[in-house]
Amino acid sequence: MRIMRGDYPPGALLPTEATFSSELSVSRTAYREAIKVLAAKGLVEPRPKVGTRVRPRNRWNMLDPDVLSWAFQAGPNIKHARALFEVRKVIEPAAAAMAADRRSDDEAERIGAAFAAMGDAGNDTEARIAADLRFHQAILEATDNELLVPLGSLIESALAQSFRLSAKLPGAPAISLPRHGAVSEAIAARDPDQARQEMIRLLEEAQDDVEQVITLESGQDDAA
Repeated sequence: MRIMRGDYPPGALLPTEATFSSELSVSRTAYREAIKVLAAKGLVEPRPKVGTRVRPRNRWNMLDPDVLSWAFQAGPNIKHARALFEVRKVIEPAAAAMAADRRSDDEAERIGAAFAAMGDAGNDTEARIAADLRFHQAILEATDNELLVPLGSLIESALAQSFRLSAKLPGAPAISLPRHGAVSEAIAARDPDQARQEMIRLLEEAQDDVEQVITLESGQDDAA
């Protein structure tokens, strides 16, 4: 979290193993294992006789599920949220169109069932988020593209965090529900162009909601 928040900015050396393991009340073995994990995810670079240095942010594996989740936990910012939605806008409209063209009857039913579960969740935020994740994952599965399907699981933690943010905006879940329904209906009707357009609208509105919440909670503006 300290690295993600910028307490230890890129280029900074972390405290020594002895200092940090004592401060965190963990064994040196546990600390070394943790550093190995962070190094594998691109956050730090341990060097003999030099120490462990924080790597530039553009070298972090930002698509790693843990890193995506940590970025939101450390305090989401508009720049990070926009990056996530840019990735989603590249992938999901095209996936919706492919799903409309290729989906089986069972896959269309799963998409529709996930949408129905979102409505049934009512004020249960966690149940709604779980159904929302199933909805988007079901669309990727309906593309019949084995390289697209894992992307849903890859960014699942970040999606869940962004859904929680947008849910804080009064009325946002109820407003977004018809957009999900429109996507589901277009896929069921085998209308790729309509599915693509409805997904674009859904994502644009979701991004606006998330940015509003971040602005309200942190005071960040468009220059953040």
